[in-house]
Amino acid sequence: MRIAFITSETFTEKRHGGFGWLVRTIGRELVRRGLDVTIIAWRDPEYPKRYFVDGIEVVTYPYAFWTKSVFRHLCDYYGFVRAVRRVKADVFISIEAMVETLVAEVLRRDAKHIVWAQDPFDWTDYQLLSSVDPYYRISRARFLANRVVLGLAYRKADLILAQARFYINKLKRLYGVNPDRVVYLPNPIDQIPNEESIKKSDEPTVCYLGRMDPQKRYWLFFELAKQFPAVRFIAMGKPNILYEDKYRNVVSKYVGLPNLEIKGFVSEEEKRRMLNRCWIAVLPSIREGLPIAMLEALAHKCALLSSVNPDGLTERFGYWAQRDDFAEGLKWLLENDRWSALGEEGYKYVRENHNLEKVINELISKLKNLTGDSYA
Repeated sequence: MRIAFITSETFTEKRHGGFGWLVRTIGRELVRRGLDVTIIAWRDPEYPKRYFVDGIEVVTYPYAFWTKSVFRHLCDYYGFVRAVRRVKADVFISIEAMVETLVAEVLRRDAKHIVWAQDPFDWTDYQLLSSVDPYYRISRARFLANRVVLGLAYRKADLILAQARFYINKLKRLYGVNPDRVVYLPNPIDQIPNEESIKKSDEPTVCYLGRMDPQKRYWLFFELAKQFPAVRFIAMGKPNILYEDKYRNVVSKYVGLPNLEIKGFVSEEEKRRMLNRCWIAVLPSIREGLPIAMLEALAHKCALLSSVNPDGLTERFGYWAQRDDFAEGLKWLLENDRWSALGEEGYKYVRENHNLEKVINELISKLKNLTGDSYA
């Protein structure tokens, strides 16, 4: 079976968000099971038109993600048209609906099409994001145009998956998608550690894991470090190339804090080692879908301190800072070691629901049912 992913990123050193991590992880596992996998993605600066990683063919096309020019993006979509016509695939899987999704559905009627809802945006989402990042400021007219195009892409799909349960009703409100058509398939977590291998630090340790982009409001994590000098704070992540200057300006105000380590982008091994030691993971974003970082933290028995509460996970396994009351939440989690029991419960939840083998097997089963392919 030949699978082609349509996505905006592939987890390069230039751009390394959750979509890229997901498509690389899923793609790698499908290759291991004998499927042919291609990723069609926006081309990052200094990257070639075609390359291979983890046995996956990556086909890229120019996309000016730094501009909102409709004319420029229409030109970029021509590059996608050329790419999607050349790729041999039985199934196209879009990591969230894109304009490219609809183009593929129209041009490649010989294949099946899946949309895996990862982070659908409504008007409120754009308003929240634009309050901290001008990049997300769009006109109401453009939002409505996007809504029509992306809604059509969802409705034309042969199968709709959702990585979070609350997306099912959101897709209905936003695009008129019948909830009965949406199948819940959670994102996997790669290498959930054995319980006995997780050894927490002897001193209170709090971490941040994610991109250092404005929507993440990472500076609130740094402010917490100023307020809690007896707690160790570890920040892991780097900004998207669009935000490097802003990041440097922000970080310069905090680099002298003795209890704050700013590690930048870390390897998977280093990330897991840090999470094994941390007590609490802080997610201060202005808005999120259901971020991979949240699931990774839970997979290492970290309690959550977050301003978002997707699928109710934060209030189940941590403190939901609805009013940005992160200091109050941190005190509450540290008091009587509440974080420990919450982290234990979160670990059990992720192990049961986000196990990589389980998710991949479910995905392959759905692919077989969709195509009638007897591959196993």
